Amino acid sequence: MTPLGTWIVAIAAIVVAAALIEAYVKRNQKRRLSDMRPDPDKLSKVGGIERYGLDPVTLAQAEHRRLEEEGWAPELPDNGTTPAQADEKEKQDERR
Repeated sequence: MTPLGTWIVAIAAIVVAAALIEAYVKRNQKRRLSDMRPDPDKLSKVGGIERYGLDPVTLAQAEHRRLEEEGWAPELPDNGTTPAQADEKEKQDERR
């Protein structure tokens, strides 16, 4: 082997050895478990409902308030029909 080839092989061996030592040290470094935990501020909300700000409790409360203001049952027509008949009539209207 020529002297230049020997130097190239030696430098390559040193670079490979340095990379292996760095990988070994990083892998076996002692870390506290609390240091590995992600920052709570950077975590995104898991559920799609929470991601878009649609809190189920708030939505239910808003719906409850709306029903309190508007009334719990739909207004029935004044033609003397019962609720079951009115419901059937609405379903027939939707089918058309």
